[in-house]
Amino acid sequence: YIAIAVIFVIVGIVVTVANSKVIERNADAVTIGNETYTAADVSYFYNTIYNSFVSQNSYYLSVYGLDTSKSLKEQDCPINGSTWYDYFRDQALESLKSYALLAQKAEAEGFDGSEAVEQSVQDTFADLDAAAASAGYTRAQHIKAVCGPLVNEKVFERNIRMMALAQAYSNSYSDSLSYTSDEVQAAYDADPKSYQSVDIEYILFSSGAGSDATDEEKAQLLDEAKQKAETALSRYAQGEAFDAIGEDMEGSYAHIGYAENGASDMLTWAFDDARQEGDTTVAAYGETGYYAVLFHSRSRNDYHTVSVRHILVDSEEKANELLQQYNDGEKTEDAFAALAVANSTDPGSASNGGLYSNIYKGEMVPSFEDWCFDPARQSGDTGIVESSNGYHVMYFVETNPQPYWYYKADLDLKNDAYDEWYAAITDGVEAEQLSGMKYVG
Repeated sequence: YIAIAVIFVIVGIVVTVANSKVIERNADAVTIGNETYTAADVSYFYNTIYNSFVSQNSYYLSVYGLDTSKSLKEQDCPINGSTWYDYFRDQALESLKSYALLAQKAEAEGFDGSEAVEQSVQDTFADLDAAAASAGYTRAQHIKAVCGPLVNEKVFERNIRMMALAQAYSNSYSDSLSYTSDEVQAAYDADPKSYQSVDIEYILFSSGAGSDATDEEKAQLLDEAKQKAETALSRYAQGEAFDAIGEDMEGSYAHIGYAENGASDMLTWAFDDARQEGDTTVAAYGETGYYAVLFHSRSRNDYHTVSVRHILVDSEEKANELLQQYNDGEKTEDAFAALAVANSTDPGSASNGGLYSNIYKGEMVPSFEDWCFDPARQSGDTGIVESSNGYHVMYFVETNPQPYWYYKADLDLKNDAYDEWYAAITDGVEAEQLSGMKYVG
């Protein structure tokens, strides 16, 4: 009887250990730099990246046939030429390597980022608890659902602390970078076209070829689009207005006052040093159409970028209601940001209080920009703007004190310096995979 009881106890212990995933969780999975990380650590990054990818890239699920109900190890991934599992594993290891090496460097140098780290950890847990409550989960249940069965609260906190330390260390270096006006001017002089824009008008004539069209049909339709572009320029040469021609010929007309340099045929032509006001050309739009283009001017970006907050909603009634709520309250930027977090449907800014910093011309939809770049605009101004995206409750934060070309050249210098600093920490360091990797995913 004693022997049988012992056997039951042993079986119970084995089952408990198996269910707890303690062996898999603590198995060494990868060595990076001078540290070894467990399968649970890699799983945190793997599942976080996977969930983020799936939620934001429905295109890949439909076009490439990524089936979330099947094993990723058995599905080909067109991005990397291997499997989807390999893709997410490699992404996880690269992300873990980046954070791990920065955190190791910070610790080796005695960097004190405790205040920033603690604040980041508190904010992350606050967001986690809010998401868990919204889903009807406990904190532990939500971590398991999002990060996988190997990740418990201890593993979760260990990794967000490492990430917070790495980010604080990285931010500290970025904040230390400073350049004189002479250095910024030298950066501009070395590559002026990167800090200039062109004023152009164009009419786009698309071929309209469908995916089922033959190569011969596509070529014929493309040739017809080119002929239309040539006809449009002929009509312009005879005195007709560009926008009127576009409307009459059913092309897509646009006047862009601040088009930045790029690799397209149209922009390469527009930024050519030989370009003169009134020049025209026909430029290819990839293999799907042709532009009729009219050049006006090229100039340095001497205007100033702006920062604004906005709340995107789907009705004017809702926009007016939120603006009234703001006006009835404290009428501060923080109050507006809180309203944005609670009400905005813009996925790109809602969690950040609706903030868009250093908006440059041509970045946003026209009506949004018209409000932002109104010469009379002052900090604290509010309003409602209608656009193709819905209704925007606006709050003007500030105008950048530096002109856009200066801001951009200064930023490029800082980015180059940061890239060199980061490369010195990470280049040549490989993530050595260990046996515990078999538990990931």
